[in-house]
Amino acid sequence: MRISHTQLETCLANPRTWYRASLAGESHPFNMGYDKILRLSIFHFHKSSGSFARAYMSGKVREHNLRNASRVSEIEISLDRYIRWATRERLRVADTKVNIAYPIGFLELRGEISRVDVTSTGYRAVLLGNVPVDWEQQLRLPLIQAAVASMYSRPQDQTEVGFQELNATNLATKIYSEREIQMAQRKFMALGRIVRRFSKMDKLISGATNP
Repeated sequence: MRISHTQLETCLANPRTWYRASLAGESHPFNMGYDKILRLSIFHFHKSSGSFARAYMSGKVREHNLRNASRVSEIEISLDRYIRWATRERLRVADTKVNIAYPIGFLELRGEISRVDVTSTGYRAVLLGNVPVDWEQQLRLPLIQAAVASMYSRPQDQTEVGFQELNATNLATKIYSEREIQMAQRKFMALGRIVRRFSKMDKLISGATNP
């Protein structure tokens, strides 16, 4: 059963509620908001150039009729800061919008990794957005590290993982130890066994009501 890495902490907090929501197909409606446009513009920058990214942003703002001048100015400034930071750092990007598929037991961790960098010591998987206060304790981070290391055939101890704000500030990464990754894998497998029990119960109930 697939689970997005963005939903993992929610599932850990209440597996039954998460499972019911997944069966109901609950999802957030598509919304091309300001931060979404900024994120997509950053991806276009890495695929092309700063001028193309700025033109893309302007086009999307017009297309979706976003009228908050303050917010438009904010994402324009953030994009410029990001471009300046990446240029100054001579950032080497292996890929953007990387989709992982990491099965362990009943559950398969899915989701998008914003950016994978090539560093002097290996690879770096970055999630662009607000940096959670407890990000280092989140179960998804060591699992993402293992998944990205496997995808790019890199040793796990040469693969960083973490967050960065959309304006390029607060780049925070960590390399989890092999022990920490193994502990996360065991916890993920245990969570999968819990979710699997809900799945089995549903099948039994369905079989009893639909002979």
